[in-house]
Amino acid sequence: MEYVEKNGMDKRKIVFAAAFFVIFVCSASAAFSVFSIPLQKATGGSASQVVLTLTIYQFFMSLFGIISGRVVDKSGPKKLMYIGGLVFGLGWFTTAFVTSIPLLYLTCGVIAGAGNGLLYNPSLNVALRWYPEKRGTISGALLCAASIGPLITAKAGAILCDQFGIHGLIYLGIAYLIVIWLVGWKMRVPEKGWMPDGFSKTEQGAAAAQIAYSPKEMLSTKTFWLLLLLFSIACTAGIMMIGSLSSIGQTQLEMTPIAAANLVAVNLLSNLCGRLVIGKLCDKLGELETLAIIFILTVIALIGLSFSYTLPIFIFFLIILGASFGGVLVVFPPLTSKTFGMKHSGINYGIMFFGYSIGAFLGPQIAARFVNKASGIKAYHMPFIIATIVAILGLILTVVMRKIIKKPSFS
Repeated sequence: MEYVEKNGMDKRKIVFAAAFFVIFVCSASAAFSVFSIPLQKATGGSASQVVLTLTIYQFFMSLFGIISGRVVDKSGPKKLMYIGGLVFGLGWFTTAFVTSIPLLYLTCGVIAGAGNGLLYNPSLNVALRWYPEKRGTISGALLCAASIGPLITAKAGAILCDQFGIHGLIYLGIAYLIVIWLVGWKMRVPEKGWMPDGFSKTEQGAAAAQIAYSPKEMLSTKTFWLLLLLFSIACTAGIMMIGSLSSIGQTQLEMTPIAAANLVAVNLLSNLCGRLVIGKLCDKLGELETLAIIFILTVIALIGLSFSYTLPIFIFFLIILGASFGGVLVVFPPLTSKTFGMKHSGINYGIMFFGYSIGAFLGPQIAARFVNKASGIKAYHMPFIIATIVAILGLILTVVMRKIIKKPSFS
């Protein structure tokens, strides 16, 4: 089936490029930390109260990811790009004028989070529909935008914060809206029954065309709940450590706050590289096989980090952890569509994405609860042990899932 524009450009590449820029903008929450202190001053809230905004943001992102998934499955993504761009930009724009914590929760937590949910899931899902023959590779390439985005938006946010204080968010909100509207109109789903040349003839293509779980049918399977648990475990183990990187560097390596901030950059870069490599592995080996490799690398990295008291060794294991954890979000979109079909993949992955939200909530909480500042450079030894145990449980569950998910009677 023809899928070339009148100007000769491949529709698949256009949709991919549009999705890449939308996901790039959706990583804007990275700029939030830059405005943390100005927001504390503007609202009169504590650091913990301001940081709670991100938890609210994550929840509404997941909630509206389900809603947007249903819209995409029924009527396509274009209107969502316009509405989501407006809501997302408006959320950040109005955050520039907050004067209290409840107002911050509303503008940045609820409104911006909802806007993100209307954009992120549809963009990723629609792009993957155009590349059924290499979903892992495309998932990895798109999620590189989520790694590059924080490097740029955080830098831009820092410059704006330095020049305008909290009002720098006005310019970010407007910029987010403009970028999304400029590229969002190019988002579209393939025609019903479309498959790339040669793919529909393969065994994989034939199988993909036959699977079509509705959200209700998916929720009634044991497979879904085990995959949701697996997603949560994979995210908990990684986020538990990644979210505390700066503090770990200052405590375990006795670094200055400025020097410790460089560890975050190392993690982001290794995260980016990991997503590209793991995306290709996913297509070559399979999703669950790749996930098992991710857990093995995570266990090795966590054990190594727990005994790393010199910077070179610490960075070596951090690169392994960053690369492996970066692959978690790469694996689950194609795994969800492969297991439950593409027909309802928009809403189905929106529901599955709650696994990430669970991990994003539990991970930092566990790290904060079990850190022992009285132990000096070994303050994070217990969180490392717990994260390692969680990763081992994830590996065991992955091996079990690999054996039973292929059984037709299992669902």
